[in-house]
Amino acid sequence: MKARVILIIFLFATTGFSACEKNSTSKIPNITLMGASQQIKTNVDTMAIQFKIIDGDADLGNDTLSGVYWKDSRFDSIGFTRADFPYIEPGVEDPKKGLVAICTFFPVPQPTPRFDSIHVLFGDTMNYELYVRDRAGNKSNHITTPTIIITP
Repeated sequence: MKARVILIIFLFATTGFSACEKNSTSKIPNITLMGASQQIKTNVDTMAIQFKIIDGDADLGNDTLSGVYWKDSRFDSIGFTRADFPYIEPGVEDPKKGLVAICTFFPVPQPTPRFDSIHVLFGDTMNYELYVRDRAGNKSNHITTPTIIITP
């Protein structure tokens, strides 16, 4: 089953550049970790990661390239999974002003302990690594959550 992420944009605020000034914010998206669940109980708690995105040309969106890319540290060989951004109103995208957004996403399926006897009985630890990609193909920096403890 392909993993999915639900991404919720909590806030869209364009930066305060005036129309006559050139936008000096980088066209390469930049993300900053704002918070993440640090301990979750399987089938009880919901894992959530919150981060801030700054994109100088405001070209985040839904296409086959852009989105949030994330991976579980326990399964490095699987690589990154892509999740779509939610629909972004066209009026919000202004390359002259850029885009600042606070995002929260919830991995689907939620993390569970690995299926060996030790982890099923006593829990597991992991973290997520993620980055975003815009429609132009620009990749942001990577961020990594602190260690997450998963209890059975």
